[in-house]
Amino acid sequence: MGTVYLLRHGETEYHAQQRLLGRLDIGLNEKGRQQAERVASFFRGIGLDAVYSSPLRRCMETAAPTARDHGLPVEAVEGLLEVDMGEWDGRTFQELFQSEGELVGRWMRNPSSVTIPGGEDFGAVRRRVMAAVREIVSRHPGNDRVLIVSHGGPIRGILCEALGMDLDMMFRIQIDLASISAIKYFEKGIPDSAMVILVNETYHLR
Repeated sequence: MGTVYLLRHGETEYHAQQRLLGRLDIGLNEKGRQQAERVASFFRGIGLDAVYSSPLRRCMETAAPTARDHGLPVEAVEGLLEVDMGEWDGRTFQELFQSEGELVGRWMRNPSSVTIPGGEDFGAVRRRVMAAVREIVSRHPGNDRVLIVSHGGPIRGILCEALGMDLDMMFRIQIDLASISAIKYFEKGIPDSAMVILVNETYHLR
């Protein structure tokens, strides 16, 4: 039985300023770097066999301390990228709700079918993220333990697939910055033989 750990990246200045952040390549702030070190302490008692990450800096920087402790490289995987936020990328939540509140509301209720202006819908995100997850899991049969560092949207999508939940329910799952979730899987992989064992664990950050 293999295990995939799903880690959301740590904080950036855009998160501190309550801005949406999609494909803009913003690195961790000081708090985010501290969170990454605390994540590494969580995994010191867990033998990891591989570390995969979205190629964006905030994920690679979050993955680095844990990978260092385990003597592993961090392999960047394009399929683990955050949703393309298009015209919304970098805007504050307050500004976005004031100018496009109706569309934002529809997107939050039906993320699988509402396309962000100039960006993606979550149906497209789900397809590319799950293709990446299936490829990763296929490399790690048996009892391997794998760390995947990604973003809130992709992690929610993976958990929805593993739980057999409608993707439009994804915003009912809380995924905090630097939180850890986990899925066990058998030979059929994820989602076909998935068992969710941990969601949004943040005790290591206290």
